Amino acid sequence: MNKFLSLENVNVNYGNFKALNNINFEMNAGELIFITGANGSGKSTFIKTIAGLIKIASGKILKPSKIAYVPQIETADRDFPATVFEIVITGMQRPRKLFYTRQDKQEAMKIINALGLENLVTRKLNTLSGGQYRRVFLARALCGKPELLLLDEPCAGLDIKSHRDFYDILAKINSDGTAIMIVTHDKGDFNEINYNRIIEISDGRILN
Repeated sequence: MNKFLSLENVNVNYGNFKALNNINFEMNAGELIFITGANGSGKSTFIKTIAGLIKIASGKILKPSKIAYVPQIETADRDFPATVFEIVITGMQRPRKLFYTRQDKQEAMKIINALGLENLVTRKLNTLSGGQYRRVFLARALCGKPELLLLDEPCAGLDIKSHRDFYDILAKINSDGTAIMIVTHDKGDFNEINYNRIIEISDGRILN
């Protein structure tokens, strides 16, 4: 496997608070890694930094060009007036185009079908179950054809069936070659999917 993600002596500060402290980390292409730790340990800051959403104070990051980040769903606006299809296709990332092409729409539908959302394309977000809602944002992320998929607590609050179904989808995505990093506080998630490593973060430091 080829190393395609590397953090060297990375520090992130929130004012006077050191959120990430001298982080050194490497990930190979195609790996699936869990990130765990207590609330406030720095897990979310870690993947947001990799996603480029947080500026580092010092250090060096080498990463793939195509990264998709799916935040904790609780932070999303469920009353946003858009359909499933409209949300998913925005993952195509066409900022300079006023309209999506026919090929864009076909690609979006291909992903929608793969995630079992084909019967929901005209539904509004606020009519979806928790499991359906998470699959919509996963589909949106996949439209960008990421090399690395970053997920923050993707199954929090889901029932047992939805939880297992979601991990079945992630297993297929990973088997197709996409590297995945999953933040979770629930160690039961480790039993849901084959993974390469578990990384524990505490007080902004990697413990293992």
